[in-house]
Amino acid sequence: MSMADERMDREESGFNSTAEEGRSGRKKRETRVKADKSSDKNDKKQRSKGLSILLWILRKSIVPVIMIIMLVAGLYIGYVVVGKQAEADVFSWATWQHLYDLIFAES
Repeated sequence: MSMADERMDREESGFNSTAEEGRSGRKKRETRVKADKSSDKNDKKQRSKGLSILLWILRKSIVPVIMIIMLVAGLYIGYVVVGKQAEADVFSWATWQHLYDLIFAES
């Protein structure tokens, strides 16, 4: 039996060709995406303006907050673990003032 005969048998029995099946799958995906987008719009409309502003601020500030936490952790690890100094001196202003003076002092 040739491929053309198989295709004709499939069409007669009610099965679509593979190309048509692919198109119908695409249509289903498109309708799903449209439904998801419309639900996102409805969610945004339901939020109060104050909550939206708060969420926007939190989204924009998460990276700087993480960077500050990593800076403090790096200072602590570098001074206490690598430098083998006292833990209490890490957050002392005099320690960092002395370090600044050592680096930028005139020779």
